[in-house]
Amino acid sequence: MGEKMIKQLENQIRDLQKELAGVHKDQAVLRLQPCRGDSEIRKKDEKLDELDRRAKIINENIRDLTRKLQLLISESNKGASCNSPNSNKSS
Repeated sequence: MGEKMIKQLENQIRDLQKELAGVHKDQAVLRLQPCRGDSEIRKKDEKLDELDRRAKIINENIRDLTRKLQLLISESNKGASCNSPNSNKSS
């Protein structure tokens, strides 16, 4: 069961990283677009602010999922070493 959860978390992290890359690409494209007048500058700033918020949320989600993944992996490794018939705990 642990392996399946690890794979799911890895896939979720990978999907979020792809989404984040898309947000960064959108930001770069938007920054390169010329603006004519104050109204266009305001619209561009609003779009950039929204993309910044999305990037921040995605980064937080990636961080949280990475922590969960690391915890699962460490628990999985502890369980495997404790349950392993080849582990030499006695001296």
